[in-house]
Amino acid sequence: MTATSVEKKYRAKTKKSAEHFKDAVKHMPAGVESNIRLFSPYPFVVDRAEGAYLHDIDGNKYIDYALGYGPMILGHTRPEVLKAVKEAADKGTVYGAPSEKPIELAKLIKKAMPSIELFRYTNSGTEATMHPLRVVRAYSGKEKIAKAEGSYHGGYDYMMQSVDITDDKLVKGAKCQPAVTWGKGIPKCISDLVVIYPYNEWDETEDIIRKNADDLAAVMMEPVHNGGGCVLPRNNYLQKMRKLTKELGIILMFDEVLTGFRLSLGGAQERYGVRPDITSVAKVMGGGYQLGGFGGKKEIMEMIVPNEDGHVYHGGSYNAHAVSISAGLATMKILSKPGVYEKLEKMGDSLFKGLKDVAEDRGQDVWIEHVGSLGEIFFTDKEITTWREEQCIDREKFDRWFLSCVVGGAYFGVPHSDGHMFMSLAHTKEDIEKSIEIADAAFKDLGK
Repeated sequence: MTATSVEKKYRAKTKKSAEHFKDAVKHMPAGVESNIRLFSPYPFVVDRAEGAYLHDIDGNKYIDYALGYGPMILGHTRPEVLKAVKEAADKGTVYGAPSEKPIELAKLIKKAMPSIELFRYTNSGTEATMHPLRVVRAYSGKEKIAKAEGSYHGGYDYMMQSVDITDDKLVKGAKCQPAVTWGKGIPKCISDLVVIYPYNEWDETEDIIRKNADDLAAVMMEPVHNGGGCVLPRNNYLQKMRKLTKELGIILMFDEVLTGFRLSLGGAQERYGVRPDITSVAKVMGGGYQLGGFGGKKEIMEMIVPNEDGHVYHGGSYNAHAVSISAGLATMKILSKPGVYEKLEKMGDSLFKGLKDVAEDRGQDVWIEHVGSLGEIFFTDKEITTWREEQCIDREKFDRWFLSCVVGGAYFGVPHSDGHMFMSLAHTKEDIEKSIEIADAAFKDLGK
């Protein structure tokens, strides 16, 4: 099937979405609420979501592996979560004063992640990584932050560095290069405060961290590199980073916005046995509602406590929003039950192994990386272990395969070649089998 014929089929199935998009571009930049939702020729428009499915305004039904880009680990419209939300809304939403449930949820978070001694709430994953940067700078007395090339930690200036690098600025043949701002509108001076290291390239990483140790307030990292899809740590990379930062007296920050409560109840730090000093969480913990937070060692987090000697400001009118807290609490209680992650693990293995098998059967070169209920498919004949290696994937082929799968009724995650896909407890064995059939047909069409 040619790219044109796939697009024709998609347009034929999504006429109402096309009309909506024509109107949307008149009122919103690019016609979407967030740039990540945009794909060619236009995104389908959701009418409702239920369980493991999305339904669009044209009446089409899609098996959903985007899951709100990660939060919906229970699936959409989970009854226990909806019940908790409705009960909370009946009592009010924003109090401007403390309430009981935030402490109850914080206790569950601390139990799941023992590295967290004190915890504060935010309204998003971006805030969950942004606010603790101020805390670690104050605690350490230093200003620079190290982050991995290709990693994404939220849409603010300090971390919009080397998330992606355009071809004209990419230093070919290098394993890493100094910070490059991602997108326009970011002051160039911000790059001077960010040190870039290459995820999974230990020798180069150690050299960079050691050379900059005197200026580093912290090392920020995604324990599983998700900024460019899904790349797992190799050769004890996380353990080596923990040992090095302890030796040098540098704060280690884990961005578990995506991996927290997904790879295990205790996130990536439980799965890989590495305790950071500060952890940022969001997505899953909110149960589909706007909720995030950060926590860690008591002596670091107490920089927030007001005192006469000066402190780190942290606030927010909607912090610990009553509805979001209730949704998160209901979600965490379900995830705390025995057997939940074993089920997710089994389902993830089934989906990603199935995708790999049918790709090979159709003669398509792919590298599939996954851990638990999180994974991604890269169109390449090489193993992907670093962000630099991801730059050689066949993005056009992914786009054709992805759209062909949408036409078939499967929405395989973030609609970009450097995205990722997720499983939920709502997915069934039949959903997975159907998804693999759809993917198989799309692989077959690519070969024609």
